[in-house]
Amino acid sequence: MVKRSLARSGSLLAAVVLVLGLAGCGDETGSSDDDPSPSGSSSEGADGGSTTEARTHEPQPENADGAPCTYTTGSEAARDVEPPSATAAYTGTVDVVLETAAGDVDATLDAETTPCTVSSFTSLASQGYYDGTPCHRLTTEGIYVLQCGDPTGTGSGGPGYSFADELSGSETYPAGTLAMANAGPNTNGSQFFIVYDETPLPPSYTVFGTIGADGLAVVQSIAAKGTDDGSGDGAPAEAVTLDFVAVGDAVDGPSAAVPTGSCTYPSDGSSSEVQPPPAEPVADGEVAVTVASTVGRLKATLDATAAPCTVNSFTALAEQGYFDGTSCHRLTTEGIFVLQCGDPTGTGSGGPGYSFADELTGSETYPAGTLAMANAGPDTNGSQFFIVYGDSELPPSYTVFGTVSPATLKAVTRVADAGVQGGGPDGAPKTAVTLQKVTVG
Repeated sequence: MVKRSLARSGSLLAAVVLVLGLAGCGDETGSSDDDPSPSGSSSEGADGGSTTEARTHEPQPENADGAPCTYTTGSEAARDVEPPSATAAYTGTVDVVLETAAGDVDATLDAETTPCTVSSFTSLASQGYYDGTPCHRLTTEGIYVLQCGDPTGTGSGGPGYSFADELSGSETYPAGTLAMANAGPNTNGSQFFIVYDETPLPPSYTVFGTIGADGLAVVQSIAAKGTDDGSGDGAPAEAVTLDFVAVGDAVDGPSAAVPTGSCTYPSDGSSSEVQPPPAEPVADGEVAVTVASTVGRLKATLDATAAPCTVNSFTALAEQGYFDGTSCHRLTTEGIFVLQCGDPTGTGSGGPGYSFADELTGSETYPAGTLAMANAGPDTNGSQFFIVYGDSELPPSYTVFGTVSPATLKAVTRVADAGVQGGGPDGAPKTAVTLQKVTVG
């Protein structure tokens, strides 16, 4: 269910500028169509038959005997995260995997030489800071790097803190190097770069790990496609997103429901006039919702016990009038049987400007009457949701957060019986459905 003026000579000075400036060659990833679709749908990236499981991160370990580290706060964070502990979490080496659609990029971090850099990187990874973020910059002349780590995709975003370089003065940058980008001495944040070919740079960028041979091959294949504008410095032509950054033994399998008081709603980089929900869910138990619509009064019961953060988001949006006057933009009548709503643009690409994690048990089913979240992959929920009007085979990848009443199910079934505009099995419903007013309670 997928949501649909730098120098380029080979000189050392040019090379320094390319990384030092953290230039905004943005490849911002906004929402795309939520796609509750069976396998074989023509929608981009659709794979309703996928068996992708939800992922959660292990928390950053505590190490009272770790090296002392200082993380200075003060700048605005691109995503809400906590700074790392004042003592480094690891010693020795730490294995990580940067998971992308182009392939996994495996890396080994050197916590012995760069304990505070590794502690920052793994802390951010454990909080999901890097998940769903773009690698915004590729250089193919003078220096050869792929730069990532900015959730805004502009080259200017960071975690809201900075920390000191960890340098010996003898750093070199051969292919396979993993190093921190910076804006001058001791300005490290979250952005880092992967060197995919021998690169002449001064020893000013903290080297905190190496990329494995398989991961290097993935990055080199991305670099071989060049930049999106054909220049030597820009967004990669093949868009690269860090889907999930796994540290050590990241937890695989279904996510447990998030405890009360621990909901997070990080910005997804898109613009919106709504306020994100509070971190602590307002409701528990069952929550009644009534929707005045062009096809009658629709009623639903939300389950804030099983899906507290999802219900918290839905009710916060409803109370701000986000859904009022919006259309249900999509109906499917073959394979799966859903009516999809929640996008004010009516295009399937709109969202509230933030995302949040799945709340799954791994045993979800989607019988008629189910109310569930559409998404663009693990932990990418926003505002779009779907009503199941006929038993549907879907993997347990979509958070179920409520049920609709029998009368509402009949109303949606009547819409489905009228079919899709143009007569196909997937498209805008022939009977237009507008949510006029959504009331909670």
